[in-house]
Amino acid sequence: MEKRIRMKRITEGALTRVYLILLVLFATSCIEEIDTTSFTYEKLLVVDANISDQAKAHEVRLFYTSPIDGDVDDTFNAATGATVWVEDNLGIRTYFTEQSSGNYLSSAAFAGEAGKSYTLFITTREGKRYQSSVEKLVAAPEITGIYNRFAVEPVGQEAISTPGIQFFIDVEDDSQSTQFYRYEWTDAHQVIVPFPKKYETTIIYPGGMSEPIYILDPFNINVSECYRESRFDEVVLASSASNSNRELREIPIFFSEASNFDVTTKYSIEVTQRAISVQAYGYYRKIEMFNESNGSLFDKQHGAIVGNILSMDSPDEKVLGYFEVSGASSKRVFLEPFQLDEKVMDYVVRTCEEYDVLEFEGDLNSFYKATGVPEILWGDELVKRAFYEVYDYDPLNDTKFLAHRLCIDCRTRGSLGKPEWWQ
Repeated sequence: MEKRIRMKRITEGALTRVYLILLVLFATSCIEEIDTTSFTYEKLLVVDANISDQAKAHEVRLFYTSPIDGDVDDTFNAATGATVWVEDNLGIRTYFTEQSSGNYLSSAAFAGEAGKSYTLFITTREGKRYQSSVEKLVAAPEITGIYNRFAVEPVGQEAISTPGIQFFIDVEDDSQSTQFYRYEWTDAHQVIVPFPKKYETTIIYPGGMSEPIYILDPFNINVSECYRESRFDEVVLASSASNSNRELREIPIFFSEASNFDVTTKYSIEVTQRAISVQAYGYYRKIEMFNESNGSLFDKQHGAIVGNILSMDSPDEKVLGYFEVSGASSKRVFLEPFQLDEKVMDYVVRTCEEYDVLEFEGDLNSFYKATGVPEILWGDELVKRAFYEVYDYDPLNDTKFLAHRLCIDCRTRGSLGKPEWWQ
């Protein structure tokens, strides 16, 4: 049966400031007030690089670790002014140019080739030379399917559970690949509001008056359609090495809370599968073990998690990070809310269906104070009306049309502008 491992964010700069600082610190004793002078600090180079067979501008990130009381801003700690290139087994070089502090992009979009090997070379501004191990690119098998299932996920150490949707993938045959994989995902919620606002409310408090004045003005921005995009915040690993049929089944990629779908009109998720080496797989497993055991500064430290980068000038120098060479395959699906596991819909509050449109004539102060509402209903009505905003107005009859604020301005749950890839 395949092995599946999930761990917290180690991506796109996976080895960043959250835990790299801890890798080079050692506690001497437990005292009430931490004396930072009691820690030993080594300034280590951190390399975050990936080459795949996807045609794009690839990136190499270089920065240094920080002392416990130092600045953890990547710009401050960036390794600037370096010469960076990748060389394949035929001697062909691709150079990387620094686009921003410590971020180096390939001079042109390119795709690695399956069967070829690649090596990363770095010469820092100070002239120190670094080189990765030789990494072979293996093609990734195609993802057979992406599907979802209702799930309940525990939250932290508290006795709380969160209902939602767990997304899985299957791979029917990885016989031509490495058997070790890392996964990434991106998703997007389309939000189309049913009552896009045509009027905007401005609230002013004139001097000496306790009651606000609501001023309605025409609103001319089209806020009917937005998109809310997000990307992976954890790493998922899988292996079929012990699976005789070379299949990967029910690999859990991403869990999304039910509440995320409250105003979703359409949803899309793309999963990228990266075929990695057994060494890269082992590297990520070590990071997982470190994250699980490192409860505090005073726990036993496992030392720096060294990757596949070596110093050519000082063989004993520790270099953090990893140069990953991977074949990649991606699959995207588009889903309507009804295509989610029907069990999850019991926990999804469809806001724009739950809150009716209201028509109100008169001063909005009376509306928000629920004036005239029977006392037995007053408390609930007061809370409910706090979510309402004016989206249209008939000045002839002084009639205000109100709806839940999530249902009149899509920017409350997303951003304007459709992604280029959206169908």
